[in-house]
Amino acid sequence: MDSGVAAVLGATVGAIGTGGAAVVAAMLARSQVRMQIRAEHRRSLRDPRKAAYVAFAECWRNRLELTSNAWIELQLAADRRGEPELEGLLRAAYAYREEADSLSTALEHAQAVIYVEGPRAVTEAANEASGQLVVFRRKVHDAFIAIQNEVSVDNLSEGCSESRSDAYSAYLRFLHAASDVLGGDVL
Repeated sequence: MDSGVAAVLGATVGAIGTGGAAVVAAMLARSQVRMQIRAEHRRSLRDPRKAAYVAFAECWRNRLELTSNAWIELQLAADRRGEPELEGLLRAAYAYREEADSLSTALEHAQAVIYVEGPRAVTEAANEASGQLVVFRRKVHDAFIAIQNEVSVDNLSEGCSESRSDAYSAYLRFLHAASDVLGGDVL
């Protein structure tokens, strides 16, 4: 083989090698850009969802705690019928109940945002948590009426405790569903 052919052959092999390396580098860069776009897309979905989930969780939790405080005051009032502390305990229970009621609009709004943000598993968990909270609030309301009518609340105590426990369990299921969707981020 003469030197001219060897030179052309060497230049061709070098050009093919350089071109191949450039193609591989371009494909890797393209793949990296795709991964960055996917990560940015997931983050753009996660941030509003996380805000919606946290807002719902905080409002729901506040409403549960206020309703629980009302229930505690009602239990104390039931033990003090005919005593001077009764009226103060009933006023406190009423104030807690009213404050819990004032969160109704905020909770409904937070739940509506969850409907928009989705996904279905979190929406269903939020529905369940809200439904169980309504059951607990209804039982506390029944106790309030019973005490005002001077009826015993002994038969309501177990039901209130169970419904609070059920509501809190549904709340935890919501938190787990939300955390799963957010990729394990802790709320």
